[in-house]
Amino acid sequence: MSRIGYISLLVLFLTSCGGGGVTITESKTVEYFSNAFSKSKKWFRSTDGDYISEEGPPPPSSFQPTERQVLQSRSKQKSGEGMTKSDYLRGIKRLESTIPELEKKYGKDNKEVGETYHTIGSMYLEQGFPREAKSAFEKSLKILSKWLGSEHPRIWKLKDRIKKIK
Repeated sequence: MSRIGYISLLVLFLTSCGGGGVTITESKTVEYFSNAFSKSKKWFRSTDGDYISEEGPPPPSSFQPTERQVLQSRSKQKSGEGMTKSDYLRGIKRLESTIPELEKKYGKDNKEVGETYHTIGSMYLEQGFPREAKSAFEKSLKILSKWLGSEHPRIWKLKDRIKKIK
């Protein structure tokens, strides 16, 4: 429905309520409609992404990192101060230790187990352990293809990734 349609429905509703014991002078009615129209105009602009309130954009969340913090973390990762090989290996061991719990809780062919194997494979590949990565990816493929189906794009990518591992 167009803006004019919404406004005409609003006008029709408000004028029909006029006989219900509420007395409004003509000047107050015009003022009310003027305010309502300007508010709706601001609302429609805000939904289109064009409108910015008079106060400006909202302040950033305390949970959201500032631009400076993001740039510092990126420069640390580029300069080699990011995750080390031991960090990856610790993470892999931790993920591998969760697999029996996940299998017990959800079953051996659950997508959570498949996702965990996929993450382990990615981490092994990142660290230069192609044999272990291929094994984890194959386990992931077996589980995820049951959930997503063999024609899913993610399964195709996983099969392609397995083929590229030497």
